[in-house]
Amino acid sequence: TNAAFSPDAASAGRRALTNAALDLMVANGDRAAIDLAVQRFSAADNMTDRSAALGILVANALPERTAALAAFHSRYRGDALVLDKWLAFEAAAPTPETLDRLRAMLTHPDFSLTNPNRVRALVGTFAGGNQTQFNRADGAGYDFLADFVIDLDRRNPQTAARLLVNFRSWRALEPKRRALAERALRRVAQVSELSTDTRDIVTRTLA
Repeated sequence: TNAAFSPDAASAGRRALTNAALDLMVANGDRAAIDLAVQRFSAADNMTDRSAALGILVANALPERTAALAAFHSRYRGDALVLDKWLAFEAAAPTPETLDRLRAMLTHPDFSLTNPNRVRALVGTFAGGNQTQFNRADGAGYDFLADFVIDLDRRNPQTAARLLVNFRSWRALEPKRRALAERALRRVAQVSELSTDTRDIVTRTLA
């Protein structure tokens, strides 16, 4: 549809169907669909379509995502809620360079370790939603989260403990990843001054 944005249920349904179809076509490698996703991101007159198009570019690790992410940040950098969405998109890209990008984002002016929403958007999305990169075969994703939790626990033990829950399925991993995840968890458990909240989670996760 080319109709102007409307919040009614029928219009919302059409937007959802359109974005779902576009997602499938882009995942199939259709060049015209990729171009359409880029166009949809740029021309969208509502956040639903703009964020859906950006999510499609990110989830499919398309090079076009880089410019789109920069444009999204530039457009909404004054909106705290949308900045959380931007951080989540940055952390969700299923590419090997995402972990390095994540480390760099920790020093970004729009990220703050003292803001739980920012932490959940960036690190929580990576650990809970980016399955390929959190579960990297080299264990770097596990080590990153363990280091982050150990550091954050001194400032915000509740958020640190909540992030650690992303290790809850470690026993279901194949042997190599399982061993790496366990090593990261035991490193957290060995911290002598761990908070009660985080100590409880790591102990129950390892039990």
